[in-house]
Amino acid sequence: MNGRQPAVHSRRLGAGDPRRISHYRLVARLGRGGMGQVYLARSRGGRPVAVKVVAQDIADDPEFRRRFADEVKAARKVGGFHTAQVVDAGPKDAQPWLVTAYIPGPSLQEAVQAHGPLPSGALRVLGAGLAEGLAAIHRSKLVHRDLKPANVILADDGPRVIDFGISRALDGSSATNSVLGTPGYMSPEQFQGRDAGPASDVFALGCVLVYAASGHSPYGEGNGLVIQYRTINEKPDLAGVPEHLLPFLMSCLDHEPRRRPTVDQALAEFADPSGDSAWPPPGIEAMVLQRRALGALPPPEEPSGRGGGRSRILVFTAIGVLLAAAGAWTATAWPDSGRSGGASTDATVADRSMAPCDVLDNAIAERHMLTDTGSPGGYDSGSQRVRTCRWATAEFGDPDPGYEGYFTLAYGPASLEMIQENRHRFPTDLSDLPGAEAYANSSEFETACEVTWRTSFGRVSVYADEPPNVIGGVGCDAVADFARSVFPKVPT
Repeated sequence: MNGRQPAVHSRRLGAGDPRRISHYRLVARLGRGGMGQVYLARSRGGRPVAVKVVAQDIADDPEFRRRFADEVKAARKVGGFHTAQVVDAGPKDAQPWLVTAYIPGPSLQEAVQAHGPLPSGALRVLGAGLAEGLAAIHRSKLVHRDLKPANVILADDGPRVIDFGISRALDGSSATNSVLGTPGYMSPEQFQGRDAGPASDVFALGCVLVYAASGHSPYGEGNGLVIQYRTINEKPDLAGVPEHLLPFLMSCLDHEPRRRPTVDQALAEFADPSGDSAWPPPGIEAMVLQRRALGALPPPEEPSGRGGGRSRILVFTAIGVLLAAAGAWTATAWPDSGRSGGASTDATVADRSMAPCDVLDNAIAERHMLTDTGSPGGYDSGSQRVRTCRWATAEFGDPDPGYEGYFTLAYGPASLEMIQENRHRFPTDLSDLPGAEAYANSSEFETACEVTWRTSFGRVSVYADEPPNVIGGVGCDAVADFARSVFPKVPT
């Protein structure tokens, strides 16, 4: 191990990034591949997903669009324990997109860069999992064609194969002689523009396992043409690979596709009947937990602010600890409004969203110590709908004991009252929020507070609740301050 600290490799949305793709709300960048940008997003039900948006220059190619539509149809059939399920797609949109399940965990590349080569037991789990994932892909009449360390996610229950971005259908209906793939993990036949079938994925499997065992590709790094020459003409560099793996990996890297083992043979080679192989590898657990925290969702919202307190505290205590380990809460990626501050000076009624989570930007997140990117919710109030978004915050006290609280922004009818029990006016300065009023509950220490004002569609409320005896007398002032941040950004 090299001692480097793992980090959550995600970035805030930039001014040029979309905020929504179809009905998926984008919250952060996860990375960029050869086909386009990958985002962390939320489904309408709040589930974390990965959304790949195809780059415009590729999307403008009619032949690509036809091939993409065919492959999306085939990829939806891929199942198995070791792949990321394709759940939705928009192949006919102006910029085609693809949605897969979000797998919390680092890539193999990130894990090896942070902690060095995997130990023997973990290599066995990795080899068996990748072979099983490729078998599921091949059963669906697809070839991956871009298996590499960056496309292998190390989840807490085993590896996952992701990104079928340049796969092709085995029936030849979308065959292409284009040289697609990543040098260092491409087979000789890929470089030569020949047919790249399942045996090509086995070659890539061998390359990936060499990387996992040694920390380097068997054909080196650098100039793609140099790597191409080595792949076609030279023997692989297997320095650092455990001796007992050498014969099988050499067979995977045979220049002749028909002499390579099948994925079923690879599965038999690496399967551990005892099930005793250690997973996840040492040092990787924290990286897995950080990715889980990035995609973590709070429990369903409770408008009364009273029920389910213990479970919410446990969930956000864990997230707070994980984000602190990743370099404090500011390491999380936040949606960027494209404006320099939390208050918009040029927003019009038309561009203020009726989705409360859309108010979030970096300035708001930083100013109010938000520790997640918001959980959309809502409920029916008579014949009208209340729309909500809730964020965890460390603003109400020392986060170490788990005293994070929650800000909720709600849009609803004129009768909306987030505090319903022992509701009473609370004296706090609201002179810069025209028509706003503050309310608290009347326990010995206020444990919930609401700042509310009328609007054209009914009422807006900013509400906070937290573990008992934490909000105290400063809580309503903090809620009023949060209301000042979002006031210019909500519908009027």
